[in-house]
Parts: sequence; structure tokens; C-alpha cells
Amino acid sequence: MNLESLHREVSETLAKLDFNRIWPGFEPLRFALYDDEKCFFGGQYIEKTDAFCANTSIVYNGEQIAIWMVSEELEIPVLTSKIVHEMFHGFQTLRKWDCWPNEIEALYRYEYNADNLSLKLRENALLSVLSEHPDEAALRELLSLRRLRSERHPYEFSYELRVEEIEGTANYVEWQVLKQLDAQKAAELTERMRAVMAKPGQLFPVRISCYYSGALMIHALLDAGIYPFDPPARPALLPLLKDAVSLDGHFPGRESCDQAVSGALRTFTEESESIVRSALSKNDIVLKGPLGLVYVNIYNARCWNGYLTSTYFLMYRDSDGDKMIPGNFVIRMLDEKTIDTVYRWE
Repeated sequence: MNLESLHREVSETLAKLDFNRIWPGFEPLRFALYDDEKCFFGGQYIEKTDAFCANTSIVYNGEQIAIWMVSEELEIPVLTSKIVHEMFHGFQTLRKWDCWPNEIEALYRYEYNADNLSLKLRENALLSVLSEHPDEAALRELLSLRRLRSERHPYEFSYELRVEEIEGTANYVEWQVLKQLDAQKAAELTERMRAVMAKPGQLFPVRISCYYSGALMIHALLDAGIYPFDPPARPALLPLLKDAVSLDGHFPGRESCDQAVSGALRTFTEESESIVRSALSKNDIVLKGPLGLVYVNIYNARCWNGYLTSTYFLMYRDSDGDKMIPGNFVIRMLDEKTIDTVYRWE
């Protein structure tokens, strides 16, 4: 794939966007496209360093930029929307948003609790209703359920909220880009969000569903005439809870919802155990510690019995500094920050 011509097409598409309509004060950043061998940025091919890892926003030569790994062919409106998603992470960094979650801590500390996630599944159903039209009763119930979860499961709720505020807002931005560029693709994303949030199995790992609940939460608040933007620190989602009415957590269909979530939780736990045991049985050791854990691919990472999983890459630290290796891995940890052994996971 020709990165230079693809970069030019995306740049021309970006020029058509009204960024302030997408999010107040948001302006585009420069971006780089790269693949396994090459990297195109600033009108030329540049050296591809370890900083070009995954799809995100990084500081390159003192400048905050967005980066995107070209691994599949996407239609230009869709690719553009995803690059703007990464630009928005750069915007969050530049505006010094203070709601970034501690992802590694959450891998260990977040408890997959059926009560919390059953209530969250009900919230997701209400968000789906609100994605179609304003509904005062649905919004009132939604905010009340969120207040209840914040009281019953404060750590888990706080983590989910932070993911919604960082990734959910970026997903909202991606959605708004598609609305400007391709109404059909925007409608397809809307339906995909609704479908994912309706399935109990999609709550595992919980981080993924928060991309969608955060985006739809912003939409629901705007539809209700509530302005949820609070630059520069963070979007104003949490303060709304203080005025919500307390509920006991019961709703029509709660029992069947509990059963579905409990079943999905068992499946998730069994899958995590199976991944770890399979990697251990093959015993394809990539690294031996002790080594410092820098980062895993947190998007779909799992934690089971002292082991972490990471897809696509692992970042670690040895005596020579930070390093990155590509691949899928199961990581045996000595503690939350120290790697004992890294096994390849195919």
C-alpha cells in the first residue's frame, strides 16, 4: 500500500471537516501513517522507530501527532475518522485532561462483579433508547443507575467512567467525523454500538464497551440540552450524578439479566485460563526476567492468576532502557510492575 498517496487522500478529506463542530476548541494535529517497514510523515518517508507502536498519539520531535498503522484497507471516510480519533487523544494530552485511568492497576484491581455489570447492561439498554430520541424518563433512570453503581462499586465505576471520558469521547469524535463525511457509515457505527452494548459477553473485558457507552452518553446529554464539555480538565459526566435519584437496582428483567451476565463472566474467566494454560503448555519463552513492565496492549488485555495477556506488542524495560517486541504474549508477573517470564501466545 502506498503510504504517501494514502496520506494525501486522508489530508484532503480532513480539510473538509469542521473540527469545532466535532468538539469545541478541537483542532487537527499532523499525523503519520506507517506499516511494518515504512513510515510517512510531514511529506516524506522517515525512520520508523519503536515510538511508532499501535494507533495512538505520541510526541515526535517535540510535536504532538497522531499515528496510524496501516494493516488493512479501509474506506477513506472510515480511516479519516479513526485518525481523528487518535488526534483527539493528542488534544486531550495538550489540554491536560486529568481523567486518564491507571490501566495496569485496573488489570489487577478491577473486580468483574455480576451486580455492577448487570446494572451497566441495563444502562446500555437505556443508552440505546436515547441514541434514537430524547427520553426524559430513560435519562433519569440512566443517571440514577450510574449513581447507584458509583456507591456500590466505587472503584469499578470510577475506572469505567475514566475510560468513557478518554476513549468514549474519542469514539464520539470518530462518530461525528463520519456524520460529516458519510452518513451511511455513521449509521453503521451507531448500529454497531447498539449491538455491542446489548450483548452481556461484550462487557468482557469491560474497557471495550466503555468506548461506546461514553460516546452515547455524550450524545444523550446533548440531546437533553445538557452541555457536557468542560475543558480543559475533563468532560462533565460525573457531577450530574449528584442530582440523580437513588434506586435499589431492581428493574424489569433483572433476574434474567443477572443470569446472562453471570454466564458471560464464567465464559470470560474460562477463556482467560485457557489462554494462559495453552501458552504455558507450549513453553515458547520469549523473555526471562526480572524485567520492568512498561505497557501491554490494554485494549483487550486480561489478568488471570498472576498472568497478563497482551496482543500485538509488549513494552518492557531492562538495563538498557525501554524496549518493544511485536506479537501476542502471556506474561507471568512477579508483582504488578515486574515481569518474571514472557511466553509467546499464538
